[in-house]
Amino acid sequence: MNNRVLKVLPRGQDKSARQLRRQGFVPAIYYGGNQAPRQLVASRRELNSLMRQLGESALFEIAMEEDVRTVILKEVQRDPVTREVIHIDLQDLAHNEKVGMNIPIRLVGADELESKGRVLQRQAETVNVEGYAHLLPSHIDVYVGDMEPGDVIKVCDLRVDGDIAILDPLDRIVAIVLTPE
Repeated sequence: MNNRVLKVLPRGQDKSARQLRRQGFVPAIYYGGNQAPRQLVASRRELNSLMRQLGESALFEIAMEEDVRTVILKEVQRDPVTREVIHIDLQDLAHNEKVGMNIPIRLVGADELESKGRVLQRQAETVNVEGYAHLLPSHIDVYVGDMEPGDVIKVCDLRVDGDIAILDPLDRIVAIVLTPE
């Protein structure tokens, strides 16, 4: 099976969400398209593996019954104490439909910066973008290893595909390099 596919099952009404969680499942709701919302369950282990690999705002496919659909993880609910995923919302996406979502920003080279005695102060974890579902990246990388004290990375400095529009203000600060006092 593809590593970007999550197998889901219809949720029966005979078990509570708590019982499902004890058995290693995460309750889910699937909505979108021309269908009524459907209650599903997914394996906690498979879901956690997929989220570690792709992030919480990634596009992936779900295999339900005999159908495979492209979805986005629209909402992830976590237990406030254990931080375990307790419920997810999956939104159906069509390839010919534009979607807005927050894409994580990865700052690459932060170790190099710290080895030079500089501190990277992060101001934004994600950037809001819009584009066709199949073109959206799972993250945006920004190299920061050669930055000098006082250098600033803004949203306008982020590089994305030409078919993707950044919706955040272009002067919004992503990160600043400082020298420790």
